[in-house]
Amino acid sequence: MIPPVGAGVDLDRLAPDAGGGIRLLPVVHERVELACVARAVLDALDPAAVAVELPTTLRDAAAKVVGRLPRISLVISEERGEPALVWVVAPGDPLVEAIRWALDRDRPFFCIDPDLPYEERHGDRVPDPYALWQMGAGEYMESLGLGLETGAESDSRRETGMAFHLRQARNEMPGPILGLVGAAHVNGVRSRLEGALAHPFARTRRSRVTVRHLAPDSLTALLPEAPLLHAIWETVRDGDIPNETDLGSTLSRRQSIVRFGLRVIQGQRGIEDSDREEKLVDFASVHGTREGPGGQRAPDRARLGGVVWKVAAGSYHEQTGETLASWQRRMFFDFSRRCARVQGNLIPGLYEWVIAARGVGDDNLAWEVFEVARAYPWQEAHAEIETASIDGDELDLGTRKIRFRRRFFRTKQRPVAIPVREHPHPESPEDWLRAFDSSGICSYPPEDLVVEDYGRFLQKKALSVLSAERKRTEPFTCSLLDGIDIRETLRNVHEDRIYVEEKGRVPGEAGSVVVVFDRDPENQRYPFAMTWLGEHDQESDMAFYATNPADQVVGPGMMRATYGGFVLTQPRGRLFDVWSDPDYRFARGKAEVLLMAAIDYSLEKIVVHLAPEPPAERLRRYAAAQGKQILHIPFASLSPLTLKKIRVMHILAGHDKRAIAKDYIW
Repeated sequence: MIPPVGAGVDLDRLAPDAGGGIRLLPVVHERVELACVARAVLDALDPAAVAVELPTTLRDAAAKVVGRLPRISLVISEERGEPALVWVVAPGDPLVEAIRWALDRDRPFFCIDPDLPYEERHGDRVPDPYALWQMGAGEYMESLGLGLETGAESDSRRETGMAFHLRQARNEMPGPILGLVGAAHVNGVRSRLEGALAHPFARTRRSRVTVRHLAPDSLTALLPEAPLLHAIWETVRDGDIPNETDLGSTLSRRQSIVRFGLRVIQGQRGIEDSDREEKLVDFASVHGTREGPGGQRAPDRARLGGVVWKVAAGSYHEQTGETLASWQRRMFFDFSRRCARVQGNLIPGLYEWVIAARGVGDDNLAWEVFEVARAYPWQEAHAEIETASIDGDELDLGTRKIRFRRRFFRTKQRPVAIPVREHPHPESPEDWLRAFDSSGICSYPPEDLVVEDYGRFLQKKALSVLSAERKRTEPFTCSLLDGIDIRETLRNVHEDRIYVEEKGRVPGEAGSVVVVFDRDPENQRYPFAMTWLGEHDQESDMAFYATNPADQVVGPGMMRATYGGFVLTQPRGRLFDVWSDPDYRFARGKAEVLLMAAIDYSLEKIVVHLAPEPPAERLRRYAAAQGKQILHIPFASLSPLTLKKIRVMHILAGHDKRAIAKDYIW
């Protein structure tokens, strides 16, 4: 039999008795592990009421915003001459969990923190709450308040006020009360409960308290934990574990065009995107949780990192066609863990995951990690109350922006900007697709420049390879030839001789360039084939085969595809449509069509061939018959990051799209 949630909880260690029917539970604000402990203690103690370290003036607002959960809200208040007070109401905050527990059971809750003028100070560091799983909940909670004595006059007044309100609440209730107090104040409150107390001289009401719905895109700006962590807690807090979810249903979806008519068949925002996030949360709730105190299910940040990587890697493969290697996975976890340790944390979070993903992959991988970690399906863009959007340290209330300071004790630093560029999403996918009703298509010039530069680089490399093959080295006698051969001289230093080199003379220049990423022998992965003519004298003619660009719409009149291979040849304006040329009907695959075309159209004797495998011998004979030579360059000799960069292409529905393409294209 499975014990009920809350059974077996050591209340004396987790929430020691402070006398008079009051137990105090030290908490760290906005940390999900402590919300798990709070829930286990609440279920085990079943108090008559709960008391939380929130200003007494926010009692009504607290009831309203906690009742809105799982939608995350902001409580905002400004008083003349004081920093703005901003409270983020998220499920994973132990104070929020306590209030929610009381509301669900029709129990009263009390806000006990006197509303005093507040000056922001950096909070004392506390052990990473993840240590709770290694140390045990009891030992961790006992160590939580060590070394966190405040000593400041304002803190002393607050602790006296909290003790007074706790005792007052206890006098009103027939049963025990559980007080949730910040770890830095729990010892001070406990000591003051033993003496005489007077009503604190504090503000009894605030002139203006505003409740706002938090915009979905702003969750990462205020929450110290990844929104996905809060979503998991929202799912498992009542002891329910979702059914196993298929990994494929959690992956991001491309926007694509069907052949007959323009419409989105995958990836549209709204219902489908929300459904994907719900499945993602269910998947993470199954694979990213563990059993906590008293049998309470709780998110496990270490396991969650594995979930984030798994889903993000799958989405990355779906979007780019690239499969991440095992070494990238190992480096991701190692790098993110090291970054976390530098910050004094045991386990990495959203920021470290994104940094590590960008380091082992690219911005697209970092974006997929970011998208997974910030999933929170209940946060809609619009709600029954006004919506606030957050950008860094600024709060946009719709009419003006205010800088705010945090009112409550936290262990985290100020929000850190996540180094990820936002992927634009259409409000209506049909708006993007409507832009394809144009008369022609064109390329994206910045990508053209990159490809052209890389083609020239390959031409120079080919000549250097041939020159190195023909190089002659000999001991110095009477002529230095083309210079001293340092390597050979050092290799034979025992001979006490100097070696000189004569560079090989290359018979001709490099002409056409062929790059083959994937031969696609089954003719399935890269169905899209085109021939493009250069727009000016500095641009080459190009023929290529690629993935179907209609499968990935990235902007209004903009499609993304991945090259399987391409050929560049100059001068421009000469290239016939190689895919319909009967001269190449005997070619064995699209890669051979490109190489044969490169040989035919090259005005120089050397044809550069970059591919994982060398060309077939019959193609070398084909080139030799025309007085040309194929110089093969293996992939292993070049930078894989650069190859990845030039492999992505975009097709625009008309030249007018070039002006806005930079806002949508990576």
